Amino acid sequence: EYNVRVRLPREVTGDEQALGQIIISAGGGRIVQLGDLASFDLGDGPAHIERENQVRIQRVTGNFNTALNDAGSIMDEIRYRIDEMDLPDQYGLIFGGQFETAEETDREMLTVILLALFLVFVVLAVQYERLSNPLVIMAAAPLSLVGVVAMLWLSSTPLSAPAFLGLILLIGIVVNNAILLVEYIERGRRRGLDTPEAVVEAGGIRLRPILMTTLTTVAGMIPLAVGMGAGANLMQPLAVAVIGGLLSAMLLTLFLIPCLYVIVQNASDWLLETLTGRRDSRTDRSLEQAGDGPVTSRY
Repeated sequence: EYNVRVRLPREVTGDEQALGQIIISAGGGRIVQLGDLASFDLGDGPAHIERENQVRIQRVTGNFNTALNDAGSIMDEIRYRIDEMDLPDQYGLIFGGQFETAEETDREMLTVILLALFLVFVVLAVQYERLSNPLVIMAAAPLSLVGVVAMLWLSSTPLSAPAFLGLILLIGIVVNNAILLVEYIERGRRRGLDTPEAVVEAGGIRLRPILMTTLTTVAGMIPLAVGMGAGANLMQPLAVAVIGGLLSAMLLTLFLIPCLYVIVQNASDWLLETLTGRRDSRTDRSLEQAGDGPVTSRY
């Protein structure tokens, strides 16, 4: 099969009178001239027509100097200027190029971060066989965003895909410190300490390891954060995000996580006793060691 395209000579298509004399069939054996049915208005037309999803489009392209501006700030300026334009009802705007790629990447990175948080929570819930401790541990991950946002703002670093990668790294590091702190608290309670004493003891034991882990990681990220070396600017947002998140997460892990543990654990014990009439065996051992006499646990 061969596609055959038939067209009139250019001397006919460029003359209004010649176009009007074209003979066409009107049905029923009648033959009329095209000029009796239509009028002509010659003008300029596009050399070719582009379509996307069966809709005609006109591409407007341009480049920018990445050393002076980033795609986000340029798109904000473009949108500001376009808002002042009065577009007809049948026209619309679609932003593509690097801006479209960046938006798609941000959506994918956000999905990866949420999936990482969910998987970590599921693993913790299965290991602890309860929800109270995983909730306390996972609270450090979103709260570390305070340091990330502050550090990005102070360094005037735009939010980009490398910064999202830094957030994924933070989830593992921050959760790891919180897990070890909560585990030491659990060990103290199993030895018979009450909750406040177990929290204070675990904080003293885990203080030095947490400081060492945080400070060594921050020190290793400093050369990348300041942009030393060829190509360092590409991953600079990752280092800035990790440094800010680690510094804030260090304080949150040492001070906020123990407080949350006490609050959540007291609420969990009260809820367990209210709904089932049973008490946590670790709480019973703490009361017995405190001198309240033996407590019969039905847990």
